[in-house]
Amino acid sequence: MRFELLPQILRFGVVGGVGFVVDGGLLWLLIGFEFNPYAARLLSFPVAVVATWILNRNWTFIERRDASSKGQFRRYFGVQIVGSLTNYLIYSAVVAVFGAASTTIFLGFALGSFFGAFINFFGARYIAFRI
Repeated sequence: MRFELLPQILRFGVVGGVGFVVDGGLLWLLIGFEFNPYAARLLSFPVAVVATWILNRNWTFIERRDASSKGQFRRYFGVQIVGSLTNYLIYSAVVAVFGAASTTIFLGFALGSFFGAFINFFGARYIAFRI
């Protein structure tokens, strides 16, 4: 593992935590204002992606910031969608195969989150913020 990889993974994790709070907080706020939960999610997810893109561009992958911001954002958004779909598909597969008990739901959530984060990090590193 190259020296720069571990600090990037840690910074990416911190940024992901911020994105989780932004996404979940906005989702909760919109639902509190009686938004449809699906419509609320369609609004909260892009806001979280923009927030994490800004933080990743200016902190996690700062050495790669010189590239076109529009191109980076398009690639980053695409990577985030692939990671999110992977997360959801793994979660759904675990629940479909093993049932909807609380431990199974948690296992699906954890596995989906792990693989989604893996795709998101390496996609951001090698696709969105490529040199």
